[in-house]
Amino acid sequence: MNKKDLTSFKKILIQKRTELLNKTNSAQREMDNDSDINVGDEIDTASHNSEKEMYFELAASDKITLDSINCAIAKAEKAAYGKCECCDNIIPKERLKAIPWTRYCIQCQEEAENPKK
Repeated sequence: MNKKDLTSFKKILIQKRTELLNKTNSAQREMDNDSDINVGDEIDTASHNSEKEMYFELAASDKITLDSINCAIAKAEKAAYGKCECCDNIIPKERLKAIPWTRYCIQCQEEAENPKK
């Protein structure tokens, strides 16, 4: 991968990381503010607990994405970005444009998601 493309992908990754961190911090502040409010009846309590549960599930998903983004940024800094972690082949730019933090080429990703029996 040439230096210009590498710089471009690194910029995209840093921007996405910032967006995720801002989203997570905003949601955390909202949850902290909501915890100060006295909840009404049982239905309100159940609704509030359901919202908290959904927040934690989303936060876990964002954490996984954030870890992948940080790994991709580290690879970009070592000029190892864009190589499949499984087969060591170059990941096509089209795939990197769609998912800049991807770790695997399409073939390896499909094999991991649909193992042969």
